[in-house]
Amino acid sequence: MPKKYRASVIGATGMAGQQFMEALIGHPWFEIISLHGHASIGKKFGESIRGFTSYKYPEEIKEMTVTDIKDLDLNSIDIVFSAIPSGYAREIEGEIATSKPVISTAAAYRYEEDVPIFLPIVNGEHYRILDIQKKKRGWKGFIVPGPNCTAIGLAISLYPILKKYGIKSVHMVSMQAITGAGYPGVASYDIIANVIPHIEREERKVMREIKKIFGTIIEDKIHDLEFLIDCKCNRVPSINGHMESVFIETVKEFEDIEEIKQTLRDFEGQTAGLDLPNAPEHPIKVFDDPYRPQPRIDLDNKGDEKTGMRTYVGGIEKTNFINGLKFTVLSHNTELGAGRGGVLSAEYLIAKKYI
Repeated sequence: MPKKYRASVIGATGMAGQQFMEALIGHPWFEIISLHGHASIGKKFGESIRGFTSYKYPEEIKEMTVTDIKDLDLNSIDIVFSAIPSGYAREIEGEIATSKPVISTAAAYRYEEDVPIFLPIVNGEHYRILDIQKKKRGWKGFIVPGPNCTAIGLAISLYPILKKYGIKSVHMVSMQAITGAGYPGVASYDIIANVIPHIEREERKVMREIKKIFGTIIEDKIHDLEFLIDCKCNRVPSINGHMESVFIETVKEFEDIEEIKQTLRDFEGQTAGLDLPNAPEHPIKVFDDPYRPQPRIDLDNKGDEKTGMRTYVGGIEKTNFINGLKFTVLSHNTELGAGRGGVLSAEYLIAKKYI
């Protein structure tokens, strides 16, 4: 990269905000210029963060002061990474986007016709809708939200199958980690040694977002891909990692399960060949072991920073339905599913010379 992009992080001390911070610190393309928040205004970053991770922040980052979002100096930065709640994001992100790019984890703009639900591994070409977004809204910047964290692993695991065989129907049952609820999350009395069989609005989000992620830009908006999809979402007492049991009916016939496994293993994604710092060379890891994937085993990075950026698939089998198959998928809800995934989106847009 010819220069470092000057970045601000808003909502920096929350769970998704810390994931932005960890992905940006030491990044070869970005420099953190300022931090902004709400509850931590006037405090040093190191005094404001909660113990979500064991990450060791550099002293110079810990000493940075968290200021009010209204004090954000747009003239001093090139890009904003936003991890603020959706209730605030609608107004704040829209105001920033009048002049600067905003990479967001919020749902506030996800369902607008001229806004991509951006997952560059599978729908990188959707960045082209941003020209329409800017023209329609009179903005110099733009807003790029990522998907709901539950939709991400599902989308990545479905996409290679969709492209080769087509999809007639999808049924999914999720087992979602407590970090997906944000901070302070789920009450300990509710979740310890328990499963909660309902997550408010989650199922509707997943079903709506998957269709848009796989959609097509026609004229001035993204048209959803239509197929049958349904899901049931559950909260389970794991810390990180959303696991899903997925049942698919394909349009075209496949010969055997080994063919499906190879299709997933061969998938490189739309980030391939761009040399993006946070893009895994192989976005999907396929297991033959029927006891994998498992959150506690497979999401421990063991020194590999890209562990949390991969999608893990196992238990691939045929079903009794015509052209039917099933599998288990696991993805990291706060890395690929939040801040680090957002940084990957920014990397992709830079590689495409859009930022």
